[in-house]
Amino acid sequence: MRSSVRKSMDGLYELAERKYRAFAYRRAAKRRLRRLGDVPDCRKAYAETVLPYWAPYGVKPGRMWYRLFPCDSGNPDPRYIPDDLWFDRILPYYSNSSFRRFGEDKNYLGVWFPEALRPRTLISCVAGVYYDEAFRLIPKEDAVKRCVDAGRFVLKPSVDSGEGRLIRFFDGPDCSSASVAEAFDRIGDNFIAQERVVQHPALRQLNPDSLNTLRIISFLFENEVHVLSAILRVGGVGSHVDNIGAGGFACAVGPDGRLSRYAVNRKSERCEIGAAGIRFDSVVVPGFAEAVSLVKRLHVRLAHFKIIGWDIAVGTDGQPILIEFNTAPGQNQFSCGPTFGDLTERVLSDVFLTKRLAKSRN
Repeated sequence: MRSSVRKSMDGLYELAERKYRAFAYRRAAKRRLRRLGDVPDCRKAYAETVLPYWAPYGVKPGRMWYRLFPCDSGNPDPRYIPDDLWFDRILPYYSNSSFRRFGEDKNYLGVWFPEALRPRTLISCVAGVYYDEAFRLIPKEDAVKRCVDAGRFVLKPSVDSGEGRLIRFFDGPDCSSASVAEAFDRIGDNFIAQERVVQHPALRQLNPDSLNTLRIISFLFENEVHVLSAILRVGGVGSHVDNIGAGGFACAVGPDGRLSRYAVNRKSERCEIGAAGIRFDSVVVPGFAEAVSLVKRLHVRLAHFKIIGWDIAVGTDGQPILIEFNTAPGQNQFSCGPTFGDLTERVLSDVFLTKRLAKSRN
């Protein structure tokens, strides 16, 4: 009885979170439309192309989304996935949120993927309990000392860390026992301290202040891992983080690792040149094929999460370095086109018609 009640309550919480996120993204889309101003209303194309495409699945997506999606021809591609449908229907179908917080915990990346290159961990804090890099219990005082002795490191939440939230960078003079202990207290009970990654010069030139990382979205579908899209996230002027919301850029990466001509900023504007004055399309991401191969190898171990966003840095030797993964990633559509591409109709049929995964949640 208690198990049944708990399961029901968990389902209600999940539903409430899904609905809120869908609402938040609709509100954000409306704000973006107001900011962009003169955007074609695409009423004719929406009625003649978008609605008929979605009708077999019993879905009527909002027209405003197709006013926002890139459209050089004047006719929006109906395969674009509105963000409210993505977060309310598609992600919850393919990824079991019951496992999300534990699965994403950065402190356990070495447990899930011991062979993957990762930034060297100085200390971990899990639910207020401190560990060294080998997951041996240590007192808080020892954890502070290890960080002070390192001198240069990054401190970040190990769960719920989107958009660079609460990340703090330590470097030399500001790395005292008092400042580190205070940072521990401010960040909460779940965090990780790691040495800072030295990235490949080809990516460093785009912005030397931030760790510029690949975001690769993979999809475990029909017993195969598909790479849906890949972007390079580059920090803005003076920024230590590469998030687009913090003034950065998102640039599509081609199959050969070359960046697209245009990157997108937080205003959905297309930019040819980044913060450091480098043309995006002059850069080829080193080790891109190796990063894709790594993602495909790792994803098969996480079947509870069929859609994952992987953050991958590239070291000075061109090898991919796993930073973290996100089981509820946003879409790369503004940079890369429709999320599922040629898989779209099979995916929509799966989500809205056959619903084959429903039994796995029981």
